[in-house]
Amino acid sequence: MAPTEPANAMGDTDYALGHNEAEHQRLIEQGELLRPLTRRVFEAAGIGPGMRVLDAGCGAGDVAFLVGEMVGAEGSVLGVDLDGTAVGLAESRRAVQQVDNVAFRCGDARASALGGPFDAVVGRFVLMFMSDATAALTHFADQLRPGGIAVFQEWVAGVHGVSTTQQPVLAAVLELLGETFARSGASLSMGTELYWRMRDAGLEAAPQPLAEISVSTGTDTPGPRRWALFARSMLPKAIEYGLTSDAELDIDTLEHRLREEYLATRGVMPLTYLMVGQWGRKPS
Repeated sequence: MAPTEPANAMGDTDYALGHNEAEHQRLIEQGELLRPLTRRVFEAAGIGPGMRVLDAGCGAGDVAFLVGEMVGAEGSVLGVDLDGTAVGLAESRRAVQQVDNVAFRCGDARASALGGPFDAVVGRFVLMFMSDATAALTHFADQLRPGGIAVFQEWVAGVHGVSTTQQPVLAAVLELLGETFARSGASLSMGTELYWRMRDAGLEAAPQPLAEISVSTGTDTPGPRRWALFARSMLPKAIEYGLTSDAELDIDTLEHRLREEYLATRGVMPLTYLMVGQWGRKPS
């Protein structure tokens, strides 16, 4: 049976990447690539042993599993997501890995009674898809104990460091991804908005967030596969919006073309747009 689209009672964006099995597997691969960057943000924010954490928009579970390691056996993590198929996959992974301090629930973390208060609420690439990120942060702050932490990591999709002259194929793919996200209603600059949105939500936001772009070098770079899978997930929406066609993108050869272009430049390949990690504390 094909996975159903998750319910959207909050008027959120038209999620341009889809909710099928291939997209869920792409998210798992992405989780491995981004794990070090996300861990650095969470460590800087103060996520640590014994904490009780809410993962808002957990998807297939990668952030929740990372936080589960950080809070240890004395801590716990609850992952919540609207996509029931992704939540089912996360729970299957949890059972296979025999992780005891992480649990998953299908629902909207902005509207559900989740049994707080929590010591922290976390999320990666979540607020950019919400209709009102400030309202969401306000709700998440209500779920925190006094002094609790909200920490989110979001994109600034216009910043990637790719030269249109040296890597025109990759530059065109990144432009197409950005245009498709923009047409879907997603906020491409959410990373730059986090500080003030947290302030507006009543949180004491840290004035120096952590911002990074992950890059790769060498002949075995995962970059071409990453961007080709990304483009494949987004292709149906890009076609629906009239931004490209099957023939124009030629998805079946894209990974090969990206790799050949990269090898010819003898440079580096970005694995992400700029990622900004911002955190804030609920006033005591």
